[in-house]
Amino acid sequence: MSVKYFLGANSAHGFYSLYDGFASSDGDRLHLIKGGPGCGKSSFMRRIAEVAEKHGLRVEYILCSGDPASLDGIYLPELKIGYADATAPHVLEPRHFGFDADYVNLGQFCSDAYDCEIPLLTEKYREQYRCAYTCLSAAGSVRSLEIPDIVSKITLSGIASCAKSAAKLQSAESLHAPRRISRRFISALSCEGKIVLNETVLELCKRIYLIDDRLGLAHIYLGELLPLLGGEVIVCPSPLLPDTVEALLLPDCGTGFVSASLMPNAKAERRIRLDALVSGQALEGKRELIRRREEYTGMLTDEAQWFLKRAKELHDELESRYRDCMDFSALDDFTLDEIHRLFG
Repeated sequence: MSVKYFLGANSAHGFYSLYDGFASSDGDRLHLIKGGPGCGKSSFMRRIAEVAEKHGLRVEYILCSGDPASLDGIYLPELKIGYADATAPHVLEPRHFGFDADYVNLGQFCSDAYDCEIPLLTEKYREQYRCAYTCLSAAGSVRSLEIPDIVSKITLSGIASCAKSAAKLQSAESLHAPRRISRRFISALSCEGKIVLNETVLELCKRIYLIDDRLGLAHIYLGELLPLLGGEVIVCPSPLLPDTVEALLLPDCGTGFVSASLMPNAKAERRIRLDALVSGQALEGKRELIRRREEYTGMLTDEAQWFLKRAKELHDELESRYRDCMDFSALDDFTLDEIHRLFG
């Protein structure tokens, strides 16, 4: 079984990273890949992952939030080995060099680049990200606006009761197992728009509980539910507002609690109707405000996508400037040596 996640997010706060928790369990070793644009970091990891799958091993693929077609990391659980692109914006250094982490220098296969366009292209694509983050900051501010008097104490009490009822539906074995929490994004705001890794959720979770979130209540519900769960819990923050949670995945019992706004068309084991806990009187005169909040958030994230798409185009051009400087034959030999070291 192989799954895909994101560890970075283009968020309202700029680039948001979960890389610190990657390949960090006892016995794990993390190889940090260094090298410039076009040096083959993604291809190097993809080739290792393909061989691992051919050997019947599970692979956790970490997709790039800026360009989901590119890899930023892989993790091989059975071997307790991870590889990660350790360059900006997710610059990584070893936790304990030589003990549980080391460097993989792919820059050694790149000769000096004397192209005067390189500094200009670098600045141009970074500027597109700055513009994208300005839009996402505004989108986050709009999405975070609280509409007064919607969430009452009675509503919060009802949400807590719903969470307790849902927890009781899980097996006693999973509820009483020691809780092991990891954090992964299962969606991203990218150059291709909003990407949701539905296949990851469906691979891990045979039963999906969809949670109403039109009124912003899913995060509250998931916050009440999390302390009641045991076993492995994958906490999935929102890419726009990473301080909020849009899903909890429980691989041990094959259950997922997912915001309905994330997977609106998923076949649900059950729909958790949180919006029904808000009285019609509380919503009176506020539905238009809710609609406009969603509309403006969507407009601003669409604008951010335009800048992210332009950033990718410029980064692709930057990568092309380095390709003539690369010794891909030597990189290929290096990759085969690494594959042989891992798999014999």
